[in-house]
Amino acid sequence: MSPYRQVSLVLACLGVTVSALLGCGGDDDRPPSGADLGMDASANDAGPDDLGRGDLGRRDLGPRGDAAVPPGCDPASGIECDGDWLGRCTPECAATECCSPQAGVFECVARVDGACPAADLWIDATKITDNYAVEWQNFPPGDCAIVEGCVVASGWRRLLRFDTWTPNSGGADMYLGPPGDSIDYFEFSMCHDHYHFNTYAEYELRSGAGDLAATGHKQAFCLLDFYRYPGTDERGAHYDCGNQGIQRGWQDVYGRELDCQWVDVTDVPAGDYALRISVNTAHILNEENYDNNVIDVPVTIPPDVDTDPTAACPSAVEGLDRECGWSDGGDFTCTAGAEVRVGCSTRCGVGSCTGDSIMRVCEGTEPCNARGTIERNDDSGCGGTSCRGGSGECCSQVMFTCPASGAYNVLWAPFRSAESATCTVAVAVAL
Repeated sequence: MSPYRQVSLVLACLGVTVSALLGCGGDDDRPPSGADLGMDASANDAGPDDLGRGDLGRRDLGPRGDAAVPPGCDPASGIECDGDWLGRCTPECAATECCSPQAGVFECVARVDGACPAADLWIDATKITDNYAVEWQNFPPGDCAIVEGCVVASGWRRLLRFDTWTPNSGGADMYLGPPGDSIDYFEFSMCHDHYHFNTYAEYELRSGAGDLAATGHKQAFCLLDFYRYPGTDERGAHYDCGNQGIQRGWQDVYGRELDCQWVDVTDVPAGDYALRISVNTAHILNEENYDNNVIDVPVTIPPDVDTDPTAACPSAVEGLDRECGWSDGGDFTCTAGAEVRVGCSTRCGVGSCTGDSIMRVCEGTEPCNARGTIERNDDSGCGGTSCRGGSGECCSQVMFTCPASGAYNVLWAPFRSAESATCTVAVAVAL
């Protein structure tokens, strides 16, 4: 997850935008929020009627009966289906114009054949083709992914992970604004501690005959300016989780490492399938074209066989569940049933490390996959400090009961495969 999205998600629950927080300047290359973005005070302060369902009469065709509503958007439930944001432009626009969000600014723009410009969302299939992963992940009871229906049960689940890139190539920004102004369209995630826009995306796995092979789910997004399209330039971003939208010429990106960026394929046989992704599924958001909102991408679910966790990672990955990029820390013996402590943490008094390490313990003398793990650890927590808080050691230790075989293998790795770390393993037999 990018630092920009991380900060956006944390601040959204406080009703603060990233750009507002950084509005005093500094080294950030994003502009401050408010009037100098062109989003006038009414955009942020107008209240629920500006975007909520309490004003459906105004959002229909409004006083201008000649306004053309694009096919697809439902005037009874959609957001500004005529594309004319009345009351947002000062002075008010002429009858031949629309008040339209343009690069973060509400401006009067000319109608074309009576219609207002609109956004055009689509899914970039090139970011998924030959760029997905099938891997196992363990979900404890009460995990956010279970609460939000992204997996059906706790325990080990096999996931098809992928990125979702949704550019806006239309003639206007896709503007939603502060979630508090349109609460009927958003849901606050207690697990993730921010607002999601509902019905933004749906994921399914389809067989060659088009049948549903794996139950998909509705993926709610926090819409924001992630990168300019088609590149990775972040300069000039206006929208974030506290003031949601996607500028024209920009794209939102949900990376495969995020919760629910997958289809659960635990019970799916190996074979060739189509990953179907749909966006703006309920046509709540006004677009100039709805024909490009669904794509099918060919994917292959490989046979479920153990892989070599010490093999190099083909792309940058992170976390304890990955099946690549591990180093063999050695084979050890112990007394069956005895409590064993293994680590590479100076603060824990067992071994040492540099960087941010993770550790996995396997029974026997061979490296194991995630599902064969006896115990594992990210940060030791010794000394009462947290690695993620920035003040603590990022080394690992594990404590476990010696298996009946009396033999175990230790694996270690950097938390992020693209980063460097070392882990000098040591053992404390008795606790």
